[in-house]
Amino acid sequence: MAQLLDFYSDYAANTLVKPQTFTSSNIEGSGTGTDLLGYRGAILVAETGASGALCGESNKMTIAFVESSNNSTFTAIADTDLVGGNNTAVIDANGDANSTHYRSYIGTKRYVRVEFQATAGAVSIPVAASIVRGKPLQKR
Repeated sequence: MAQLLDFYSDYAANTLVKPQTFTSSNIEGSGTGTDLLGYRGAILVAETGASGALCGESNKMTIAFVESSNNSTFTAIADTDLVGGNNTAVIDANGDANSTHYRSYIGTKRYVRVEFQATAGAVSIPVAASIVRGKPLQKR
């Protein structure tokens, strides 16, 4: 096997939402966005665990990938600015839980984050989110 490459110098990982149980109130990724200044790319990662409350049409959660130019007003990232899937993932069946959703961000805004939103009913599901920023303009 060939020697593996050094990824530490080219990527920086940060937690957006520490592992916690989502219970029908919105959780916004750390409250503020992650600054992408000085990086050429980013991957947003959202994870869900086994649902404690049944997911279904009346109990569901949405994972949203959002962006901002000022770190205060966030809007949904356009699907054309994401690689790997569309902007939202809906967890509305138990089979949707225990999953990882990740998107590469190719947009132009300075800040991004992940939001977990209750869209209906009572939901209880473990969640976490992180970001990996890549290809820094200056090596660490």
